Amino acid sequence: MKIGITGVTSLLGCHLAKALTDQGHEVHGIARSKKASIEPLLHNSLFRFFPGDVTKFEDLEHPLKDVEYVFHLASVSSERKATEEPLGCFKVNVLGTVNVLEMTRRAKLKKMIFSSSAAVYKSNDHAQETDPVPSGGYYGYTKWNAENMAGIYRTKFNVSSTILRFSRLYGPFMERNPVFDMAYGIVHNNRVTLYDSPGSHYDFLYVDDAVGALIASLDTAWDNETVNISSGTGVQVSELLGIFKTIAGRQDLPLEIMKRNDQIDILSNKKAVSLGWKPRVSIEEGVSKTYAWFLQQG
Repeated sequence: MKIGITGVTSLLGCHLAKALTDQGHEVHGIARSKKASIEPLLHNSLFRFFPGDVTKFEDLEHPLKDVEYVFHLASVSSERKATEEPLGCFKVNVLGTVNVLEMTRRAKLKKMIFSSSAAVYKSNDHAQETDPVPSGGYYGYTKWNAENMAGIYRTKFNVSSTILRFSRLYGPFMERNPVFDMAYGIVHNNRVTLYDSPGSHYDFLYVDDAVGALIASLDTAWDNETVNISSGTGVQVSELLGIFKTIAGRQDLPLEIMKRNDQIDILSNKKAVSLGWKPRVSIEEGVSKTYAWFLQQG
């Protein structure tokens, strides 16, 4: 099977591309430029890299014209980045999604799988797919708009799609969140600076489990569904720090706390479980693997 991936150099994209090629699928990966995250894939005969920008429709025509499915993962992926450059965020998250949907329509692909976010919800206290949206955040609003465009293409043009709303992802090649802050701080600074309140409860999902959900969503049972992909449970930020201290053997780790405003950010994963997916990597195992990767990077 031939499959397209936008945002292939991202945390999700690079791991998904590897998993798909390991299964024998041919992957067309699209991103603005090559990064270290896909370096091993560049020597894989089943992988082809296409430099491209999802905000430019012409950049999608060649790589996606003969694939069967496309995973649309390209995104401005945080409220901080969205706030810093709101126009660029809208172009990537909304216009980029419309371009991928239009390419899906024109090339008659079987389905587009869209990587959305828990940020769409007004309240993330064990949010379910039927809970109120959108949130008041700009990033979440752009993701919700992109979801709506997928719905319009579904009803008006019969373009099949699956929307996956991910909780906080972590793993090798990750970017900022508390897991990153702790791993990076211990390895590089010999201290940890926390930008999230220690009392907050967050729903962390290891990247391998997220990839498993993406691959599972190729099944027709997931067609035209919106599904939360999460661990389904919360871990307090202070507990997460305790796990890192144990793994790193650093109980005396210096700590700087930048924020004290406890939050709950947990998604219900009952619908995903009913569709046959479930998370398999515990927070302890995932943190251990992530910390080992940070150590290896030096």
